[in-house]
Amino acid sequence: MTSTNKIIFNTHLFKGNSIPSVVTSLNYFNEQIENTTINNDINTKNLSLSLVPSYIKLHIKDATIAHKIIAQNNWGYAIHLNSDSTIDTYLQRQFKSKYRSIIRRYVNRLEACFSITYKLYYGEISKDTYEFIFNSLKEMIINRFKQRNEVNKELYKWDILLDETYEKIKNKQASLFVIYDEDKPIEISLNYHFGKMLFSTISSYDINYSKFGLGHVEIYKQVEWCCTNNYVLYEMGVGGMDYKRRWSDTIYNFEHHITYSKASLLSKIKGKTEIFKIKLKENLKAKKINEIIPNLKTKFLKSKQFEEADENITVSAITKTKGTEQFNLNSSKEIAIDTKDYNFLKKYMYDFAYTTTKHVDTIKIYLIAENNYLIISENEYQKVSKK
Repeated sequence: MTSTNKIIFNTHLFKGNSIPSVVTSLNYFNEQIENTTINNDINTKNLSLSLVPSYIKLHIKDATIAHKIIAQNNWGYAIHLNSDSTIDTYLQRQFKSKYRSIIRRYVNRLEACFSITYKLYYGEISKDTYEFIFNSLKEMIINRFKQRNEVNKELYKWDILLDETYEKIKNKQASLFVIYDEDKPIEISLNYHFGKMLFSTISSYDINYSKFGLGHVEIYKQVEWCCTNNYVLYEMGVGGMDYKRRWSDTIYNFEHHITYSKASLLSKIKGKTEIFKIKLKENLKAKKINEIIPNLKTKFLKSKQFEEADENITVSAITKTKGTEQFNLNSSKEIAIDTKDYNFLKKYMYDFAYTTTKHVDTIKIYLIAENNYLIISENEYQKVSKK
């Protein structure tokens, strides 16, 4: 019996699955890929392909197949790179001087304050390292979404993702980009590779480093890698977060492609029914009907979030000091922020490092009274109090 095969195209393609068999070839930015899995079975001709980026053109040579394209009310964000692109030329082309300085400041400040290394695992990675990075990414996502009072949709299928991605990295269909502070991952991106495109699909960061704009640093370094390796596209997918919009020079509509056999009445009925359903769905999305319930949830969660103070912590302004001698620290306890009781101080120490441009190894924290702490470097100090 003829059935409609529903596929989320962009994730299907980038995850290394085969091009749907009715598609003869596809092209993007002067790159063309021929399909080697053509199948003339009528049961393969009813397709409903959602989230097809409009810069990807699907070609179907079989004249017996009808092909309908419907614009979706979803926007995607990507960076298109020329053969002579470098990270510097892209920044020059995309951003005004002030914002170029901000991005470079994030990179330089991160490297000044921590012992930073960057690693892209692509083709080679040990199983232990792979599992360690994946577990770190999961923990980052949980903490980030807990901070936002949201639930991440990727977590329910995390075990599947963990099982299938290792071989994809070994086969160069996927990669893991990691920013390390010494040997600790602080930002991770899971990428997929297709042709000369890199798709950053899941990424997160350690929220203690939020001051350092790690999302921008990730894009900066991954685009740099793409330029070095002659990629034509750095793809960031659906969703209009501010940083995506700022970086993207290719903001595009997604499309919904529907195919069916002209020679089969049943196939034609199913195809036209699918077309009607998708058009109706997109019309409702255009009227923002689909946003009503999510907006109500967001409003409720945000109001709940604001009711919860940030652990009732107050932070003083950073003040110049002539050194630790102005404080009586002989009887004060130096704090190790990696312990459970004082882990909450990491964010404040790292914020202090960002503002003062001091390496964290030169900064100390002291317990100077009950629930009162002193963050101090050679030239500056700041007080943190917890109620």
